[in-house]
Amino acid sequence: MYAKTNLMQSCLILFALGWTTQLQAQPRFNELPGYDRFSKVESFPSRIAPGGKIVDLKWSHDFKKFNFTASSSGTRKTFDLKAGKIIDLQEITPFKAAPIADSNRRRSTRVPRATQRPIEISNSEKWTAVYDNFNVKLKPADPNLAEIQVTTNGQDRLRYGTGCWVYGEELDQDSAMWWSPADQHLAFYEIDERHMRDYHLTINNTRLYTDLQTVRYPKAGDPNPFAAILIYDLTTRSTVKADIPGEKSQYLYNVRWTPDGNELLVNRTNRHQNELDVFAVDPNSGKSRIVVSERQKNFQNNSPKMMFLKDGKTFIWETEKNGWKNFELRNLNGKLVNPLTSASGYPADRIYKLDETAGWFYYTAYSAENPYNLQLHRCRLNGTQNRRLTANGLHHVSFTLSPDHNWLIGTCEDINSPPRTILYDRTGKEISVLDQAHVAQSIKHPLNAEIFSFLAADGKTKIYGTLHKPTNFDPKLKYPLLVDVYGGPHSKGLSNRFRPVNAYCEFGFCIAKFGNRGTVDRGKEFEDATYLKLGAIDLQDQVDGVKHLSKRAYIDGDRVGIYGHSYGGYLSALAVLKFPEVFHVAVSGAPVTTWKNYDTIYTERYMRTPLENPDGYRIGSCMQYAKNLKGKLLMVHGLIDDNVHPSNTWQLVEALHAADRRFDMQIYPKFKHGIGSTYMKIRWEYLCRHLQLAPGS
Repeated sequence: MYAKTNLMQSCLILFALGWTTQLQAQPRFNELPGYDRFSKVESFPSRIAPGGKIVDLKWSHDFKKFNFTASSSGTRKTFDLKAGKIIDLQEITPFKAAPIADSNRRRSTRVPRATQRPIEISNSEKWTAVYDNFNVKLKPADPNLAEIQVTTNGQDRLRYGTGCWVYGEELDQDSAMWWSPADQHLAFYEIDERHMRDYHLTINNTRLYTDLQTVRYPKAGDPNPFAAILIYDLTTRSTVKADIPGEKSQYLYNVRWTPDGNELLVNRTNRHQNELDVFAVDPNSGKSRIVVSERQKNFQNNSPKMMFLKDGKTFIWETEKNGWKNFELRNLNGKLVNPLTSASGYPADRIYKLDETAGWFYYTAYSAENPYNLQLHRCRLNGTQNRRLTANGLHHVSFTLSPDHNWLIGTCEDINSPPRTILYDRTGKEISVLDQAHVAQSIKHPLNAEIFSFLAADGKTKIYGTLHKPTNFDPKLKYPLLVDVYGGPHSKGLSNRFRPVNAYCEFGFCIAKFGNRGTVDRGKEFEDATYLKLGAIDLQDQVDGVKHLSKRAYIDGDRVGIYGHSYGGYLSALAVLKFPEVFHVAVSGAPVTTWKNYDTIYTERYMRTPLENPDGYRIGSCMQYAKNLKGKLLMVHGLIDDNVHPSNTWQLVEALHAADRRFDMQIYPKFKHGIGSTYMKIRWEYLCRHLQLAPGS
């Protein structure tokens, strides 16, 4: 009776959720056709091309030699820079190693995503700032000293010394208290949420009685938390508020002290996030002044890189004024000293290293020849003599400069080229290959991967993609195509790393990934293409990528699937709903189904508010196209997802029911936004079930 009752309940639940798959035995993951090949190929990456990288690098005291271990052989080697070659192992002699620079930086404790550390230890370790019962207090290391209660009026909706979910998630604020270098001052957040609505998540959903988790999660267009920066003076035992002008709903973040501790730096951006100012705040008076400003028509990068020189007054600043990421030299007086780089057509990437003694600035930048190949550049601190140091056309994954900055070691690769490590001189001339990975002779199959390009719908923008094929690929056959998608703003579109096989292809798929417009590292125009149009331009690039590949004889355009998680889950669901003639199966993990459901900082940066952009929100909503569903859709969601709330999926379920459309669903009661390996297996079982067989077979 018990077993029968539970079977009936299960059937009712599946029916209620829209599960239309017949209740019959379905092959599990390890029973799928192709699993044997999958299990073998899954371990290939470590065996296909071992080596190519060097480890345990040590330079001689005079910088004329260096020792390293070649990962291809595991052997220790010495390179003689004067001789220009690797010395035979028998000739290696010990040398005095150059000292390793000590950054003397104290490591911070990691905290869960979207939260802030509850304690911050002062630089002298004499005091610990503690977030306790909504307030800030200071605990002394000396037991003879008394605790200091910095704030006293904190409450659930008015908190000191902590941030909030949206600041942690979208502005990367993992701290909310900041000690000055000399420990005289402590800066900390005041977060006012008294005007905000509550959002409730049910938790402990598998227990007899559930609980509610209440958070203030501002959804697009709703009131924001009001943030302020307070500064406590340990000497005078007084507190001042940073006087930073602007709207109450603006964002204050990336709080840090100047190297000398005389001023507190705070990033401020308006709610539209197209205006960024860095303020310097006097910790004694709270008065502020603007150090640098950035303005963009659409949206501004919220956290440009800022690196101080030794004088503590001059700094390198990251800017996109000309539409491409570049670097310039500025000072705390608010003046531009001089531009450092002036790239146009390809963006700079990151500050790599600064050699003030010799007057060189090193930075990484993407290649004009291939926007997914990273190279190392350098220029003078006056902006002259700018040149690329890495000569070949591969993607560089790591760089190491010698302590005297005369030699460069770089490891490079691409999707089909195994890693190799190259020694360059200071002009970028290739001196020697230090280690080279080779495709193992034991691998008896071709490495079926490629990077390709096609034109976007605008007829001018080149979109890149990668394609992986099964190891037993036969060009005479037709294969279903799978699209692996994320594609969201501020994410990388593609990676040109060495990955010649994809084990999931062994189930009989060709798997593609497209670097759609809206992703980063291809200039501001490319990134801005999706502004006010999330789910339109980015999805169109996926459609055009499928159409491009479907022209190949071995791609079956009638068997196309798409899968992704979070933003990728959104595009996956939208794809099968909006373009049913192109996408026939979708697995959608934790999707945002309408941008009205997501937080203010992320959503409004790219979409503005629903009131300002009603058409954009309507066009980007999955519910708008629920009636179009013709193929197979599996939705997957964690029931305690505090990032993309389960209500996203519930709304799409309701719309699909209203449209009398059938779909499938998997719910994970104990999971948040990330779902474990079980979901991965179910994803591939579902895709195989609906795409492996050709129509009519």
